[in-house]
Amino acid sequence: MTELDNAPTELRETVILVGVLASLHRYPVKSMRGEDLTEAEIRFQGIRGDRRFAFIQGHDRSRFPWLTAREVPRMLLYQAALADPADPDNSPVLVTTPEGRQLDVFSDELLDELRSQWRAPARNQPIYAVHLKSAHDAEPMSLVTTHALRRLSERLGEAVDARRFRENLVIDTDGAPCPDEQTWIGGRLVIGSGPGAVTLAVTRGDERCMMPNLHPDTAVQDGRILRTITQQQDTIMGVYATVAQQGTIHVGDPVYLIAAAR
Repeated sequence: MTELDNAPTELRETVILVGVLASLHRYPVKSMRGEDLTEAEIRFQGIRGDRRFAFIQGHDRSRFPWLTAREVPRMLLYQAALADPADPDNSPVLVTTPEGRQLDVFSDELLDELRSQWRAPARNQPIYAVHLKSAHDAEPMSLVTTHALRRLSERLGEAVDARRFRENLVIDTDGAPCPDEQTWIGGRLVIGSGPGAVTLAVTRGDERCMMPNLHPDTAVQDGRILRTITQQQDTIMGVYATVAQQGTIHVGDPVYLIAAAR
């Protein structure tokens, strides 16, 4: 157990160092390739600029109208990036196609290109690019640990790329106590130290769909990924979290667990 700098006295006995922030990711456009960051401002809505844009299937009136790689797997190969990283809440987004063309997220050329790759019966349906506060499936933050990645890799018999899971945070828990993020549910994570540290409330496991089956570099599907997660992990890989304290985090920051009170 370890003390957290500036933590209230009543919390110090429950604070455990569980790892370090190994990587940090922002996805300006839902279902497209994200940006690897070295630091990020965290607000109550999550990482500034994360999932600000999405594509909507114009014929879909459900609670999940998004056009994603489930419909167009090749969306994963389109690189989305903020044109002005210094202003992530207002920056336009540019999308680089797999062939290297750079297009504005609202351009007709991009919409036409995505529509042409949709399954044949739906190609005549409208697609709209929309600007949102966020297009998260659940909570504004998601994370996975190296422990979980190693366990899944062992079950599959080969290394699993963390990018398959499109998490905001990958936490290196090697050699730390409580390395399994599923045991953190109901507790809080503090990332960093001092007054700028960020606090996340870990709410629940991340229930997976078919997206992890798609290879992030090729979009080729491997059904073993979701099948193994479903059969051996109750469809759960990683956890969701809400933001309890805003701040700025950096790759390499310590990650502390404040366990739920007993």
